[in-house]
Amino acid sequence: MFGLDPFSQPVAIIEIVLLLMLAAFIGWLVGRMVLSGRVNALRSSIAESRAELERCQQAKLTGSPSAPAMPEPLPDTQPAFVHADPLLPALTNDSTPELIDADSTESLVSSSANVLIPQIPSVVPPVIPAIDVRLDNSEAAVLSRIAARASEVNFDRIGRATATEADDLKDIVGIGPFLERKLHSLGIYTFRQVANFTKEDIDKVNELIEFFPGRIERDEWVKQAKAFYERKSSPTS
Repeated sequence: MFGLDPFSQPVAIIEIVLLLMLAAFIGWLVGRMVLSGRVNALRSSIAESRAELERCQQAKLTGSPSAPAMPEPLPDTQPAFVHADPLLPALTNDSTPELIDADSTESLVSSSANVLIPQIPSVVPPVIPAIDVRLDNSEAAVLSRIAARASEVNFDRIGRATATEADDLKDIVGIGPFLERKLHSLGIYTFRQVANFTKEDIDKVNELIEFFPGRIERDEWVKQAKAFYERKSSPTS
C-alpha cells in the first residue's frame, strides 16, 4: 500500500495509523451528513410552526376566526299521534284524534261481555284407603294360611291319612311341635307320607309350610321317615 514495504514493522505501523485516520475521517463525514439532515428537518418543522402561529395571530386581529362547521338542523316534524287505545292504529301527522262512535263502543263492550270463559272443573283426587300389608304371623293365622293351600300337595303320590292315623312326626330330627302342626294343616300325618316325598314334593311342602329352603333335605326327613315306617311295619315291632 502506497508503495511501502508491508514486511517492515515501521512501515506496518504507519499503514495502520493511516487506515485509522482514514476510518475516522469517513466516520466524521457520515456523522456530519446525518446531523445536517436532522438539523434541516428541525428547521423546516420550526418554520411550519411559525407560519401556523402567524396565521392564527392574523385571524385573531381580523376578527374572523375559522369556526367549525355546524351540523344542519333536523327538519321539524311532529310525531304521529298515538291513540290511547292500543288496538287502534296510530294516526298520521294530524294531531286531531279520530272520534269514536258511541254506538260502536257499546256494541264492542257488549260483545266482549258476552264472551263465555270456560270453567275448568276442579279435579278431586280419589281417596285411596290405606291397606295394611303386614302379614299376620300368629300361629292360628299361619296354620290357616297353610291349610288353605293344602290342595297343592300331590296326595295321589304320597298317600292320604287322617288325624286318627297320625304318627309322632316329632321323632324326625328337625321337626318340632309347631312344624308338626303345620304338616297336619296340610294333611300330612304319617311317616309313610313323608317317606314317599319326591324332590318335587319336598320343594312344594317346604314352600307351603314356609320353612327354610333346603332344610328338609339337609335334615334327611325322607330317610328318617322311611326308617321309622319300616320299623313300625316290621312284625317284630
